[in-house]
Amino acid sequence: MINRPLYLNKLVKTIDNDLVKILVGVRRSGKSTLLKMIKQYLLNHNVLEEQIIDINFELIENDYLKSKDAFIAYVKENLVLNKKSYLFVDEIQELDNWARIINSLKVSENIDIYLTGSNARLFIGDHLTYLAGRYISFNVYPLSYEEYLKFKNIVEVNFSFYNEFLDSSFPALVLETHDDIKTMMKQDMFDTIFRRDMIMRGNISNESMFFRVARYILEHIGSSISINKITNTLNSLGLKISYGTIDSYIDLMTKSYFIYQCQRYDIKGKEILKTNGKYYVVDFGIRDQLIPNKTTNTGKVLENFIYLELVKHGYNVYVGKIGRDLEIDFVATKDDKKLYIQVSQSVIDPKTREREIKPFSLLKDMSKRYLVSFDSVMIESDYFEHLNVMDFINKL
Repeated sequence: MINRPLYLNKLVKTIDNDLVKILVGVRRSGKSTLLKMIKQYLLNHNVLEEQIIDINFELIENDYLKSKDAFIAYVKENLVLNKKSYLFVDEIQELDNWARIINSLKVSENIDIYLTGSNARLFIGDHLTYLAGRYISFNVYPLSYEEYLKFKNIVEVNFSFYNEFLDSSFPALVLETHDDIKTMMKQDMFDTIFRRDMIMRGNISNESMFFRVARYILEHIGSSISINKITNTLNSLGLKISYGTIDSYIDLMTKSYFIYQCQRYDIKGKEILKTNGKYYVVDFGIRDQLIPNKTTNTGKVLENFIYLELVKHGYNVYVGKIGRDLEIDFVATKDDKKLYIQVSQSVIDPKTREREIKPFSLLKDMSKRYLVSFDSVMIESDYFEHLNVMDFINKL
């Protein structure tokens, strides 16, 4: 197992506290491996094997534990008398009424609990009621670029492997050395994420229409999207689909962590806006299973890359709205830090440079402002810093 300190260091700090730890994210992002790392950490720090209870709902032999009574009985039978036990459950969403069951065990037993889930519906409805104030969630993503290089045993951090990284950032795919096997694995991941986590879980009856909406989203990565516009576009092509259906389809894609919505933030009014956000995809290699051979705007790909690097490093990210017509690509916040970020493939062209720089001149606060591009020659400025992509990533 290759260490992922971005997550492991945070998880270690929570050991033996009173909160239920929940790791959420797209399937195959490394959640189960992180659980194994925590288990190994415990074993290395005087916890006995018998104190660890391990349940993986992806294994068919554990199907019987999806019953409330069977699950509770199994956990209680494996508790260690007069010692703290450690419960690890993979894909907890497979257990009906999981939050009520987990809360009951947490309250009644001397137990530290770690869960993984592949769907944001974990936090909908009664689940939040039962665990309100009693859990901490960790968003787990496929590899950051720095992690990718580490997995590849590349010591010097450079951008020579950018295109390979875009091919896939999922840990298992990065470690696979045979291209034919990697292709098969991508298809399997796509089928699992789309058919199991979206189509089956969402009871989608019109699969072809669902894929049509998904393609639209993926072909407009990094662009402002309104459901009304998608509805009108598809209806104009003779495809009968309602606003509500499209809304539910997009909800399934975001709840499965396949795409992420970047909401707009009114910089002057200091409020999050509910309409016309942008969407970014978790991994281009999996995206290409749905729209192969698609010529993609390389500037939008870079924008997607920067967005993911920001969220992987713990930033909350928004699209900044300035006045009626101007935008900052990203407003990123973490703790007491705020960054304004403009992303462009290149700003060598004077018109492009002027367009990218103009929003910075309208900002009133003194937060850091970055212009990020692939250029090797940087623009000198007193009110923003122009960085090559790699130099920017190293600052996160």
